[in-house]
Amino acid sequence: MTGETQPSASNVSAISPETRVSDGSRELRRLQGVLAQEFPGALTIAFDFEKDLFLRIDVRNIEETHMIAARLPSLCGGIFSEVRTGKSPAHSFFHRVSAKVAR
Repeated sequence: MTGETQPSASNVSAISPETRVSDGSRELRRLQGVLAQEFPGALTIAFDFEKDLFLRIDVRNIEETHMIAARLPSLCGGIFSEVRTGKSPAHSFFHRVSAKVAR
């Protein structure tokens, strides 16, 4: 040993991770919760941001996409627009509804 002393456990405090949640994250979680209640058959409810915020909902059957597309514009104060339906690119058997989110 070189005579160096190790710090005792009582002198070391734990570093806690940052636990703040931004207002944007909180709002997206709230919207996701509302959509999950409205569309319980949804397999995926997610948001993407690229210049604008977009919602994507993946479901198993095409009938659900038509129902979701019809209901989205009237939900959450009308924040969903430009609603589109199609195949989910990640899963060949899933169908997707996407919409622009005005937030």
